[in-house]
Amino acid sequence: MKKNKNLELSETGYTITTDPNFLNKQNHITSELSKKIGLFHKLALEGKRSSIQKFKEAIAKYPDNPQLKNYLSVLYLQLGETEKMFEVNRSIVEEHPDYLFGKLNLANEYYSKKEYQKMLEILGPKLEIKALYPHRDVFHLNEVISFHKCAVLYLCAIGHVEQAEIRYEIMEALDPDSNETEMALKELYYAQIKAGSERYQEERKNKIFVNKKSQPVSENSNPPCFSHQEIEWLYTNGLFIGEDKINKILALPRETLIADLELILQDSINRFAHFNKLVSDQGWEEEKMNFVIHSFFLLGELKSEESLEAIFNALSQSSEYLELYIGDFLTTDIWEPIYKIVATNLKACKQFMFQPGIDDYARSNICDIVQQLALHHPEKREEALQWFAEIIQFFLNSKPEDNVISSDVVGLLICNIIDIEGVELLPEVEKLFEQGIVSIGICGSWENVSEDLINPIQHDCKLEILPIVQRYAEVTSTWAVYNEDENILDYINYDELFEPQIMPVRSEPKIGRNDPCPCGSGKKYKKCCMNN
Repeated sequence: MKKNKNLELSETGYTITTDPNFLNKQNHITSELSKKIGLFHKLALEGKRSSIQKFKEAIAKYPDNPQLKNYLSVLYLQLGETEKMFEVNRSIVEEHPDYLFGKLNLANEYYSKKEYQKMLEILGPKLEIKALYPHRDVFHLNEVISFHKCAVLYLCAIGHVEQAEIRYEIMEALDPDSNETEMALKELYYAQIKAGSERYQEERKNKIFVNKKSQPVSENSNPPCFSHQEIEWLYTNGLFIGEDKINKILALPRETLIADLELILQDSINRFAHFNKLVSDQGWEEEKMNFVIHSFFLLGELKSEESLEAIFNALSQSSEYLELYIGDFLTTDIWEPIYKIVATNLKACKQFMFQPGIDDYARSNICDIVQQLALHHPEKREEALQWFAEIIQFFLNSKPEDNVISSDVVGLLICNIIDIEGVELLPEVEKLFEQGIVSIGICGSWENVSEDLINPIQHDCKLEILPIVQRYAEVTSTWAVYNEDENILDYINYDELFEPQIMPVRSEPKIGRNDPCPCGSGKKYKKCCMNN
């Protein structure tokens, strides 16, 4: 922000100035003191005990100046003497009632003690700087930013996160680079995570879950016999397998190649215990554990409609199976090869959705496929809408004991309908909310959803469909696990990301990488908000 520029806030009725000398008269900064004030600021930040006496002498010499006392408060904070800091803060408010920063220091003290009602008494019931000083028409930018930061702390503390977001937006618009704005953002983000966690825990009480099937265990550890020896490459090469090997595999006779690729999927089921123990003992090795991904993408490249049964059989396995073999692909790109196979067979997709005990994200992939069908082929939009309508009716007619209703799947399905601007299904969607089977943490409340359907936001949800070689290149060049910096994620202290940069020490439960994301998406934290 440029210096000496006045900003008029018409809705609040005051002007903001960046004139560095604006507060000199109010704070009784004489020409003599103005030459020294910068030095005292530096002394306060250095935090040396020997500076205390220098401040006391200066305060005695300039008793009408509140800024020196404010810096003394900062010095005590640097020295860890919080009680003395609090004592100075209270004296500033008593001796200089018009000095805003004294009030804000006291409000911060109450914040640190979790005495939030006392914060409001300091900041005023309207939480407006103009209401606190009605006789003033001009405020310095630092005053406005500091006041709004304090308001953000208060609003976050009492759980009014949306109001805190509005205050932060004002700060960001006025001075995006200030430390106060940065601190407000971190505290706001912490509050958003906490509020999301609370919503998630509250919503869990009423959520409907599918009881996932357990994985059949076989002691078989013998590899299958393939028609083509080239298939063995898929067990020893990860996504860096290379275009040459991929093309050689795709050039094999179609019928026997498809049979071998389907055999890979069956092998992953038959030898689940073997590969699960391998990963448990040796860790997950990219070169050895991507054979199922290879099979999916190669069958997709072949548009092997005859492999529908094998594909759906793999997707209908346990969550443990899907985590072991498909992992992050389940919530990112696995829809793409399946789309190439099943997009013309919506009846089969519907029957898969009707099966009990299926993993939520396996089913949501099918919804994603139908969404992309409508976006890539507008002439099929009506067919896609009819498909979604039939799925909705199926959920409405089902009971929890049927083990097919998942609140998360319903919430994700509603997101799909929003993304294709399916306002025609508004009455059916409303019935889902009335029946109480929607995860609002995923798609929002009925008010949010109806607004999104009636007044859609224009954004392109159509995903790019790539050939297998290009998709592998895209994954290996953009996913963290394939980059040199991948291990950085393992050493980050994720808890510190949410520690506020202010005095209070938080004691709330901390979020693990593999815990459910508190935003309510249903995904693991490491696959959702952790990287935002």
